[in-house]
Amino acid sequence: MISKQSRQEMGNVTAPPGQRDRFGRIEQAGIEYIPEEQRTSRPRNLFAVFFGGNFAFSVIVFGWLPITFGLDFLGAASASLVGLLLGTALIGTLALLGPRTGTNNTVSSAAHFGIRGRLIGSGLTLLFALAYAAIAVWTSGDALVAAAERLLGIPVTDVTLGVGYAVISVEIVLVALFGHGTVVAMQRFVAPVVGVLLLIGVFAFAPAFDPATVHADYLLGDFWPTWILSAVISVGGPLSYAPTLGDYSRRISRTRFSDRSVVTSACLGVFLGLFVTALFGAFTAAALPRLSGSYVADLVTAAPAWYLLPILVIALAGGLGQGVLNLYASGLDLEALFPRLRRLHTTLITSAIAVGLLYLGVFVFDAVDSITAMTLVLNGLAGPWVAINVLGFLVARRGEYHAADLQRFRANGPRGRYWFAGGWNLRAVVPWVIGSAFGILATDTSLYTGPLSQLAGGIDLSFAGSTIIGAAGYLLALRLFPEPDVLRPATSEPDSLRPATSAKGGEPSITVKQ
Repeated sequence: MISKQSRQEMGNVTAPPGQRDRFGRIEQAGIEYIPEEQRTSRPRNLFAVFFGGNFAFSVIVFGWLPITFGLDFLGAASASLVGLLLGTALIGTLALLGPRTGTNNTVSSAAHFGIRGRLIGSGLTLLFALAYAAIAVWTSGDALVAAAERLLGIPVTDVTLGVGYAVISVEIVLVALFGHGTVVAMQRFVAPVVGVLLLIGVFAFAPAFDPATVHADYLLGDFWPTWILSAVISVGGPLSYAPTLGDYSRRISRTRFSDRSVVTSACLGVFLGLFVTALFGAFTAAALPRLSGSYVADLVTAAPAWYLLPILVIALAGGLGQGVLNLYASGLDLEALFPRLRRLHTTLITSAIAVGLLYLGVFVFDAVDSITAMTLVLNGLAGPWVAINVLGFLVARRGEYHAADLQRFRANGPRGRYWFAGGWNLRAVVPWVIGSAFGILATDTSLYTGPLSQLAGGIDLSFAGSTIIGAAGYLLALRLFPEPDVLRPATSEPDSLRPATSAKGGEPSITVKQ
């Protein structure tokens, strides 16, 4: 039960009552608290969203990239496997933030970074979401135009590419505007349809496949530096979902479903979706007679005529699934930056930005270089953020959160227990800054070379170094500068401040002494 004062305190920060979240209805909730009675989703929906959402050319290209770096199929597949396992293991715990706080992960991160420090997570999510949404539009648009050239004889020009990108953009934006219920329902359709078409594609390209095929010299001059670079890029797949897991897990009831079921569903969906598509990308890349700057254009050129229609369906349905995940997340996190805006408005704004990034990346810069540089830089920024949030959950908060105080940024008045120093928890912010600085300085791409990139003889340390520095710095800060007692788990808090959330779940409330 929630006390009368708790109901008043949650007041304007809960989702609008009576708005059932379902297919075809525009979602009214933004980043505000979702009450227990409105949490109608299931762990299996987490699996469907993150499994089906990866069946897109924008994710498949991350299996193609290691082949362009000079690896053969086995080298590319093993690098993807190791990177994805590491990244998935790192983010799994963050699937539990949503059910405990009733909001998305970036707002939840205020419990570790501070009410204003949560903006770090919102900024990171925006960068990830906008970049991956742009890649989704680029790859699907390229496939659409390349297939139209073979089927209808329409030439590939900047104009036709622009039209193709616009078509994909419109379908993605429309679904993202409807929100959670429509996104989940759509992914249930995308996963089996596109999954079958990818399996058919294996048979289509099997005659030309040779696991020993090598298309280029090692990008970094030797096998291991190139292999490690490929593994680090693969880590970026799971990391990109770390801030968005709560977009969907927040609608799962803690009283009906266990933590294990939530984490298992999220991790399996993320890992299997990314690994299956990475294998398809590496497999088909090894079967192509040559590689250019556009994976999907090469794929369409080499594909049997009978497989062109499946490629079109993958472009439309797969691009829709991946693009919607990112635009929906970007809309929520822009709302976190500007709480007075509605989710509909922020989604439209971020959609326009994503399309702008797409045209910039394709027509101004080299697309492959842009993807590589973007992934490495974002990994360096996201690694320490994820590590600090995981340690914050396990060590500092021990799984206990006060949902009302996480929403204090919306109104004037008392700042709550997560205000720290002016809204920033320097115990987390400073280690993140130091770790991120190392990540950026240790990055080495064709677009940018950091001054620390040669510390290990060309082996990429940007992700591992930034993550370890951030995690170690945070733990050290907690030991040297312990947080006030009021911030510790419920077992050590006075009754007047203890949140009602228990190990068995339930909605947050504040016990008020009479």
